[in-house]
Amino acid sequence: MSDAKPARDEIGSEIYADLVETLFGTPGSFLAGVFGGLLVPVIALFATWDVVYAYLLVAMLVAAVYRLYVLVTHERTPLEKRRRDAEQWEFRYALGGIGFMTAVGVTAAVLFYKHHDEMTVYYGIVIMTACAGALAARNSGSPRIVFGQAIGTLAPLAVTCLFYYNSWYWGLTAILVLFFVSVKSTTKFLHANLEAALRNGRDANIQRRRFKSALNSMSHGLCMGNADQSLTVVNHRLVEFFGLGADEPPQQLRALAARIAEATDMPQDDRRAFVEQWESHAALPKTSVFSRELGDRIYDFRCEPADNGAFVTVVEDVTEQRRAAREIERIAHFDTLTNLANRFQFQQRLERDLRHIHKRGLCLALLSIDLDQFKEVNDTLGHSIGDLLLRAVADRLRDCVRTVDMVARFGGDEFCVLMHPTAEMPPAEALAHRVIETLGRPYTVEGHTIVIGASVGLTVAPRDAATVEGLLKCGDLAMYHSKASGRRRAQWFDTAMEDALLRKRRIERDLREALRTDALDIHYQPIFDARDQSVSSCEALARWRHPQLGAVSPATFIPIAEETGIIVELGEWVLRHACRDARRWPELVRVAVNFSCKQFQQPDLVARVEAALCAASLDPGRLEVEITESTLMQDTEDAAAKIAGLRALGVRLSLDDFGTGFSSLAYLNSFPVDKVKLDRSFILQLSQSPKALAIVGAVAQLTDELGIELVAEGVETGEQLALLRGKNVHLIQGFLFSKPKPREEIDLLFAGRRADSLLKVVA
Repeated sequence: MSDAKPARDEIGSEIYADLVETLFGTPGSFLAGVFGGLLVPVIALFATWDVVYAYLLVAMLVAAVYRLYVLVTHERTPLEKRRRDAEQWEFRYALGGIGFMTAVGVTAAVLFYKHHDEMTVYYGIVIMTACAGALAARNSGSPRIVFGQAIGTLAPLAVTCLFYYNSWYWGLTAILVLFFVSVKSTTKFLHANLEAALRNGRDANIQRRRFKSALNSMSHGLCMGNADQSLTVVNHRLVEFFGLGADEPPQQLRALAARIAEATDMPQDDRRAFVEQWESHAALPKTSVFSRELGDRIYDFRCEPADNGAFVTVVEDVTEQRRAAREIERIAHFDTLTNLANRFQFQQRLERDLRHIHKRGLCLALLSIDLDQFKEVNDTLGHSIGDLLLRAVADRLRDCVRTVDMVARFGGDEFCVLMHPTAEMPPAEALAHRVIETLGRPYTVEGHTIVIGASVGLTVAPRDAATVEGLLKCGDLAMYHSKASGRRRAQWFDTAMEDALLRKRRIERDLREALRTDALDIHYQPIFDARDQSVSSCEALARWRHPQLGAVSPATFIPIAEETGIIVELGEWVLRHACRDARRWPELVRVAVNFSCKQFQQPDLVARVEAALCAASLDPGRLEVEITESTLMQDTEDAAAKIAGLRALGVRLSLDDFGTGFSSLAYLNSFPVDKVKLDRSFILQLSQSPKALAIVGAVAQLTDELGIELVAEGVETGEQLALLRGKNVHLIQGFLFSKPKPREEIDLLFAGRRADSLLKVVA
């Protein structure tokens, strides 16, 4: 019997509990078996009136009552508790069943032994074997119980037959043994099939639960249907998408579509179209997708064909993806700050319009706009105010143009306007003046009143260029020329501008090469003390003689160097060579070197100056660093730190172009200045403007009281010299005394000083 034991460690506790439940699953068969078993002692008693059958009847009645009690108690016990106590229920069932069937078997054996030639015996044996034969079918859930019942039923009669010592009776014993083997085999077979069926059913339930859980936990809605479009599956997500409520989902696709249309307040005509669209897509033999905006959301309906005309529809909420795609599209084509078209969209429109005017013989105009003084707004009021100002500029530009024109922001403070193609010359100049006038009006931003301007470059296609790149380049060149010509004006493109650009690029390239090959020169302009005509210092000025272009004016290559950043390298080159040259001069003569804003802003400025002094073995007190007021305006804290570092080295500080900035007197108070140089604009007006003369006198008195040297630069006439000396200005720089001289001539000048100790005035 051990090979048939349904141990829970083999089949699992869940299956074991299911098998125990099957023992109680056929109450009709159970009652029939009990009634049939009781017939054996009843028939025997009434046929023989032998008291032993009465005792046996009582025993069987007790067993039957117990079995009925177990059956009723089992039925009234909650399923979960029954399953949890499956072992106990199996034992109770086995106790009653085996006891009852053993009583049946004993009754049949006694009947056979005492009355085996009578009809009563036949009844008893037939009923007994019938009961034994039914055991396998009814109790296959527990082979142990079947085997116990079969043994209890058949063994008494089989043993009784052995005591007759007759081959016919022994043959009956053999038949009973074979019958037992048959019952056992049938029981094992039925048990195996029952267990397999329970396992498969449980696995199927698990798979169904998993499938249902997977369906309902999907991020997409899903429904499945047959060829007649009846629905077999509608998951929870689909119900949640459209708020269909807790009611049973419709059984037909048409009804489901109608419910969704109603739940999303779709107009009647749209409802009909939506239902028909879904039905038609579900019936297609290939995958198809359609989109619908339902309520405030957007959904994709993906219909997939299945076997035998069935279908699956997956519904996806694509609202966020579509919004993200639209936002990406907007970002790709619009400036995020001003919501104007960006460079990419502008160039696409320009390319399309250029093809159009080429086919139709039309023309179009382009305006390149750059804001004037916008950098100062950012520097003084901050970038947040600058951003708000750019938005205000964008709004004004929209008001300036027609709806057919396009305004774009190219980045920073650069804008472009593309005028709609026309057969005649577009009114671009009138628009440009309107833009300049509109953008030049004051702005009020966060309580700040701001005034800026605009420089506009004008170009026309196809006259100036026929490609996107060419037309934009022409517009930029015209705009740069407008800024260089005084700003706040409109400038048409001219081919000479392109020539100037090519020359500028050549100068930039060749200037880099000249620095690399040490092909530049330095000229020095002395600063004289008019009281004794002695030289107090010399200003170092870069000069360049180009091998093909000849002498290139500093007014040409210095701005290019500043624009391209070469000015930093150029300034260091001048510093190194000026310190080296000054080493040969008299000890009382200093050398002044101009520092551009970009050079002064270098983080290691002080270290570079110290390195140049060390390399030339020059006393730091003989070097004057000349900076302008605009350099101090860039970052006063940084400038103060660098000036402190230079002063610690012993280097002197000179403030150039004094009087042209915004806060000249404040700088004299804030920074340790050793020398100021009056801007030449004051010197030019001395003989014509009493105010200019008064300003010079006031500055001379102020610097004298502050202990600061004052230099007048740009002095070219004796009258200017006389007026300056009348105001106690004695340090003079200008052509009246000396033009900038090459290093060799300066060396000769100082050689003469060594001989004579005084210098003559140079006319």
